[in-house]
Amino acid sequence: MRSTVTAALLSLAVVIAVAGFLGYRAWTSGPPVVLPAPTQVAVSAGAAGFAGGWTNSRTVEVSVVSPGLRAGADIEVRSGSQTFSGTPTATIPVSAPVRQACPGNRRSGCVSLSLHLADGHYRLQARLHDASGVSPWVAYRNVFAVDTTAPTAPQVSSPTDPDPTRVYHTSSMAFVWRAQDGGSGIDGYSYRLDTDAHGVPVPQLRTQSATVTLTGLDTGKYYFHVRAVDRAGNWGPTSTYPVQIDVSPPELAHVRFDRFTFDPQFNTLRLSFSVTKTAPEVRVGVYRQSDGGLVRLYRLTGLRRGQSITVAWDGKDAHGNPAPAGAYEIYIRAMDQYGHSSLTGWRDFQVSYKRIKVSLSRQQLWAYDGSSLFLTSLVTTGNKALPTPVGVFPILAKFHPFTFRSPWPKSSPFWYPPSLTQWAMLFQANGYFIHDAPWRSNFGPGSNAQLGTPGSNYTGTHGCVNVPANVAQELYSWASIGTIVQIVP
Repeated sequence: MRSTVTAALLSLAVVIAVAGFLGYRAWTSGPPVVLPAPTQVAVSAGAAGFAGGWTNSRTVEVSVVSPGLRAGADIEVRSGSQTFSGTPTATIPVSAPVRQACPGNRRSGCVSLSLHLADGHYRLQARLHDASGVSPWVAYRNVFAVDTTAPTAPQVSSPTDPDPTRVYHTSSMAFVWRAQDGGSGIDGYSYRLDTDAHGVPVPQLRTQSATVTLTGLDTGKYYFHVRAVDRAGNWGPTSTYPVQIDVSPPELAHVRFDRFTFDPQFNTLRLSFSVTKTAPEVRVGVYRQSDGGLVRLYRLTGLRRGQSITVAWDGKDAHGNPAPAGAYEIYIRAMDQYGHSSLTGWRDFQVSYKRIKVSLSRQQLWAYDGSSLFLTSLVTTGNKALPTPVGVFPILAKFHPFTFRSPWPKSSPFWYPPSLTQWAMLFQANGYFIHDAPWRSNFGPGSNAQLGTPGSNYTGTHGCVNVPANVAQELYSWASIGTIVQIVP
């Protein structure tokens, strides 16, 4: 249907002709060539325009510019494979209005005619005529073509995600496609990737390649949309290809540390957690905070989703050597079988070899930093009725100042009025402190020997460890949360 000018075209020329055209044809059979040739023959396609000689408009306008005379015009249109015969297929009468602005020519007037053409390639020539005769034919310099049929919807596939019903585990997607066009040919494509099953690419040429690779995508269900445009500017329908990907790495859940400062001579740092997805490998690394050097690495394998796991760092490096006192950081990397991983870290874990040792039998305290003695002091601990607990405890909290309030009622022999202290360190959750005691002047052996209401110089304490005020202040400044309190018989 693109190869010939149809009978409809010839009929249209007759329709366009105004009264007097048939008379003109009757007496101009073989009219003399007496007029100067047109100075220009132009073809335009309105807003659609021509792209490489193609238009997607069925209507084209032929403009014929005359050399300053009032004349009509004959038009001969032939398909691209036909030669001109010199027989007009359409005419513009002498009485047609003259336009002062014509396509490609702003200086001279012209007469014009609209032609309605089927898809195909065309050649065109024009001549002028009036009552005295005709001019020589002038050919339009180019072959032009009409294409109003859009390309087909592309056939899309994906070498990376070939089955749209499956979930894939890569953040890169590759798509290839093929479209057909029987007219002007494919010029290129527009595409988009979104989460809308009904998305449509904007009519804007993005690529002339029939393949594209998209990277850096997150977990989700996506839709790849693509459509073709031909050289005449016809946009074809959209094809959509769904893709599901899961690139989410295993994450940590229920993370818990049992302490943030510890003395490896007495306890460990215990870390417990679970993973949100099956993790073939989880790495737990302990690093020096000062320079980032690796101290200890734990490799855990085969963790199931939701499975709880605990790692206990004993304060030693990979060779079994005690880690120096200082700050450490812990990082956990969880990996799945596809290579996706998450990394989570925490800082400011303290390894400390500071400890406070209290002897109940000697009523004495020693504060050590490693093997170095920081201070020693006489103390007073609980009496036999309210003994100080024996064991290893961390300092849980520090208060300055602190008022003690009796947990016993006034009717109890153990009741005491609110008592203000300046330096108090809690080492056992049931209310046991190391603190100064402004009401006491006697410390050391015998200061807790008598039974009676605690608080006097010889009846001991309610279980706390009393120290002189200056010692309490020094210990308060020296010891951090987590420092070990070792109470021995």
